[in-house]
Amino acid sequence: MSTPPGKKPAGLLPRLIRVAREEVEPLLSRRVLADVATSLPGVAFAGTRTVLFRAAGVHIGPQSRIQGTMRITGLGNACGLLTIGTDTIVTGGLHVDLGAPIRIGSGVRIGHDVSLLTISHEFGAERFRAGTSYCGEIVIEDGCWLASRCMVLPGVTIGQGAVVAAGAVVTRDVPPNTLVAGVPARVVRELGPNGKDGVEAADLEAPPSYSRKAR
Repeated sequence: MSTPPGKKPAGLLPRLIRVAREEVEPLLSRRVLADVATSLPGVAFAGTRTVLFRAAGVHIGPQSRIQGTMRITGLGNACGLLTIGTDTIVTGGLHVDLGAPIRIGSGVRIGHDVSLLTISHEFGAERFRAGTSYCGEIVIEDGCWLASRCMVLPGVTIGQGAVVAAGAVVTRDVPPNTLVAGVPARVVRELGPNGKDGVEAADLEAPPSYSRKAR
């Protein structure tokens, strides 16, 4: 049955209002402050950026700094799902996808271009492999180091004092005080309490030709 000219299909207006509300909501909430913080130059304004993210709803502890850009994605104002402890440093280029909480502990260091993703999909049918979406909380415990360009997937806990090597993709929980590397990330070695276990910072962050051993 066709709709008479000039008459809106039943239910269309409520749907339009709902969609418009979902799309405009971030602009009408504190989320806009997070977008302002993200637009600041990555090499400066660490203090201002941190204050703006706090005002947007991110829980950031004392002495913690967002030194570079941090991109927050998620429906509405998802900023309240992100918690950062005390004396934690985000170097920059961090992407947090907040469909579930992300809890970052104290004394954590996060390198360049790291991704923390709480949203993924179940495998679907052949015609639509990205099936039903699901969310999982990410926990990064105290003292961890996430080196540059690593990725942490939904539902993962990274244990206290663990190190994730550059470029690793973490798909499962990481035991405390271990070094994980690779795709998918696997335990490479256990780390002692004093950090002198044959693992050097340059070996995790720099190409081989620029490592301390190469020099």
